[in-house]
Amino acid sequence: MALLSLAASSSCDRRPVLVAARGGSAGEQGEGGLVARPLALPDTLAGFAGGAVVHGDTFMRRRYERGPTRVDATLATAQQGPGGFERWLGMSRAGYPQATLAAPPGDVNGFYQCIEGSPPSCDLLIQMRSGIHLELRGGGTSTRADVDALAAALPLAAWGAGRIEARGH
Repeated sequence: MALLSLAASSSCDRRPVLVAARGGSAGEQGEGGLVARPLALPDTLAGFAGGAVVHGDTFMRRRYERGPTRVDATLATAQQGPGGFERWLGMSRAGYPQATLAAPPGDVNGFYQCIEGSPPSCDLLIQMRSGIHLELRGGGTSTRADVDALAAALPLAAWGAGRIEARGH
């Protein structure tokens, strides 16, 4: 498992980036043939248009919109001590509907928080063994299909395995 650290970018905007502390250089294939992928929220994703990116010390956030649906996507680093991912799995599997993600379940787990209503809405929370956390929250505007489409368009398997490429911008 690659360890992650937060590093200040030397670029003009000084945005934080995540870099793989172990696991090879960017573009090198790791276990399972996964290539390092940038930890980023693209301008467009699964037919949604992305708004401005907001950066914090350990997170980045971008709102995605398609018609009346607005989903705030937040990528964050989560320091996990020994057994941290296993505790997440226990909590997630014990109390929430599980998401089917395009990533090994030993590296990535997600669950839905849904509200019954007219129409029903769902958010999706995902934790990765590598320490990356992703939240897709629609504030009552997103369906399970919406958050599933957004999650499926991101490289969760690479991120979950710690195959994260450093970004200069």
